[in-house]
Amino acid sequence: TPLAAITGAVTTLQRSDEAPLHADQRAEQLDTIGQEAARLNRFVTNLLEMSRIDQGVVKVRRDWVDVGDAIRLAVERTRKTHPGRQTRVSLAPDLGFVRGDQDLLSQVVFNLLDNAHKYGETEVSVHARNEGDQVTISVTDDGPGVKPADLERIFEKFFRAGGTDRRKPGTGLGLSICRGLVRAMGGTIKAESPAIRRRGTRLIVRLPLAELPKEEEAR
Repeated sequence: TPLAAITGAVTTLQRSDEAPLHADQRAEQLDTIGQEAARLNRFVTNLLEMSRIDQGVVKVRRDWVDVGDAIRLAVERTRKTHPGRQTRVSLAPDLGFVRGDQDLLSQVVFNLLDNAHKYGETEVSVHARNEGDQVTISVTDDGPGVKPADLERIFEKFFRAGGTDRRKPGTGLGLSICRGLVRAMGGTIKAESPAIRRRGTRLIVRLPLAELPKEEEAR
């Protein structure tokens, strides 16, 4: 757990007077503390967000949201959280707007990307395009995939997909939060597996397109 790793690193640093650490060893322990503190922060954030969703107190603004901007913010955050992992981005040039909350939409995409990087092996891709009267956002990983019986259950609170390949660190809340936030914005979310070459999982979010007022289009 994050707390165990943080405690271990702090204890090692505290004992460095007895057994001096090299500069690279000290830097490694500090890096561990930073990474695990960030992971603990994500856990607590997810727990609080899930609590708000359960209590029905999530307030979704009905602003004009540039879907492309929300995705780019999520990708930038993901690259900091998963350095060294590849995230491919493909956004349609005519990608539309939705009515909702840009921060919440960005959080949804980040949770999907974070989940995909945990279970993927080499790279994760995010695509967005207009489909009829909806905007479709898909996040795909190249991991072992999800059993057909679990495709709906992965959105349940605290559910962790069976099999050792998918027992990754986490709270089992990320996708449940995504479903709650997407529904609050009037959209849907589902999972497909396999996604590519009999492997991987694809998470698909669909949100209703919103027509910009003429004064907004003119800007």
